[in-house]
Amino acid sequence: MAELQRKKEKVEKKKTSVDVLEKVLEDVTRKKVKPTDQKIVNLISKPVVKKPIAKTTPKVKSPEVVKPKSVKLSQLEPGTVHPAVKPILPTWVSKPWRWMIPDDQELQKQWLITWGDFLLAFARILNLHIIDLHEVSLVYPFTNPLLKKKLSPPQMEAISEHLIEQKRAIWWDEQKTRLRLYWKTLNSFVEEIFEYSFQNGHEMVTLYDMVKMKQSWSSLPSKDLATIMKLLVETNMASWADSEHKTIEFHFV
Repeated sequence: MAELQRKKEKVEKKKTSVDVLEKVLEDVTRKKVKPTDQKIVNLISKPVVKKPIAKTTPKVKSPEVVKPKSVKLSQLEPGTVHPAVKPILPTWVSKPWRWMIPDDQELQKQWLITWGDFLLAFARILNLHIIDLHEVSLVYPFTNPLLKKKLSPPQMEAISEHLIEQKRAIWWDEQKTRLRLYWKTLNSFVEEIFEYSFQNGHEMVTLYDMVKMKQSWSSLPSKDLATIMKLLVETNMASWADSEHKTIEFHFV
């Protein structure tokens, strides 16, 4: 009987302990939530809404448009590269030995060919038919301030003489200061003018009309434009429309 009583008391004591523990837990869960804790609770309980990511297009600065023909060589500072010439600059502009004429004849020939071809490309990209050698020698890469190199007047003359030997240039004055460059033949201009006139409905043109067309041939010397008119007649692309041979009429049919 005594043993039974002890077991009953032990059970009652354990029950009381459990009740007390539950009471404590209940009080803890019911305590007031601190402001900081409340934010955490709200953050956890609040459903997360994914905001769409705004697609932003990076701002691209529009490149500055430079009209090559609006910039004259005389307007450039010494050693400055013309904006239209940048795309055609060869890789060898960083080689200092390109500004020295080799003693070996074969290497000297290659040196003249390299500079001669570039001078023609230089004039073509700027639509120059007659160049002033001194004026050209002041701009990049003929003058290279990075390498502290510059083609001398005798070197510029040697390059010019090479082009003359190749029938790609002639001296334009007796002082040999200006050079007429033939980066395109007159026969090529003949075909271009004929095609252009056909496409634009110019049945009859004068030398003055060719200048007003504002095409690559418009800046040709008047002497060359007169020769082109004669070539158009000689090739039967046109005929003289006046007795003074100043106007031609195209044969489009």
